[in-house]
Amino acid sequence: MRKKFAELCKNTITNDPQSIVLIGDISHFALRETEKIAPERFYNIGICEQSMVGVASGLALEGMRPIIHTISPFLVERAYEQIKVDIGYQNTEVTIITVGGTYDYSDLGCTHHCYNDITLMRSIPNLQVFEPGNSQEFESLFNQTWGNGQPKYFRLSNHENNNPLPVKPGEILKIRDSKNNKWIFTSGELLNDISSIDQESGILYVTNYNEVINKKEIKALFNPICEFYSLENHFVIGGLGDFISEEFEIYVKKIGINNEFLLSYGSYEDLKSEAKLDRENILNKIYG
Repeated sequence: MRKKFAELCKNTITNDPQSIVLIGDISHFALRETEKIAPERFYNIGICEQSMVGVASGLALEGMRPIIHTISPFLVERAYEQIKVDIGYQNTEVTIITVGGTYDYSDLGCTHHCYNDITLMRSIPNLQVFEPGNSQEFESLFNQTWGNGQPKYFRLSNHENNNPLPVKPGEILKIRDSKNNKWIFTSGELLNDISSIDQESGILYVTNYNEVINKKEIKALFNPICEFYSLENHFVIGGLGDFISEEFEIYVKKIGINNEFLLSYGSYEDLKSEAKLDRENILNKIYG
């Protein structure tokens, strides 16, 4: 997705004279073509994430459309107050794009993990929150929302699902009907896992955490004896499961990361196993 991000930045800087890109010392090399096209609209603010948010909000108040970018823990957690006040409260059209959510940086330890970005970002009024599952979905959601006047947060990952879908802001997609009265809401690359290991449960795919605009169609799939699950690469507190429970007023059994640090170093798959989000554990949580 980072390659697609670089491509979209280049296209946006080329086609929209109000666009401007600010980075926090991350992805500078990947964005070198963007910098070449419009050096006056590309700034590496350095390891000053809080300042980057404030500068971006000020630029937006003056009519620019800033994109700000660095890794999730350094932007979402370190600059949360500035995002809340400068972007959310002032409702400025800033597009926040991060990489390295959850344990994507699995070999760098807890300082580079971010298990709760969805929780934090969706708690800020006015902010649209998106979690595309692959590069094509990111491009589609970005293009559909660019210039809409609202602040936006995009959570990108190094790990993608392999089934690009026609995603739209505010919509949940039905991937498969339920054969057993179980419905699983999922997001990101975990769509790959649940699609391959569970052929009976219905699957509903979520790429954004805003008001669900096709709520009636989704509700029509359910009956009084249905069981609902959320499967997410995120803390279960305040993430996908809570979002679905609130939107549909249903009880959701949440499968995700418990409220604890993952202390191991290793591969992404190693950390998935420690978080009990490997395929064996997912099946056990659904079928016991």
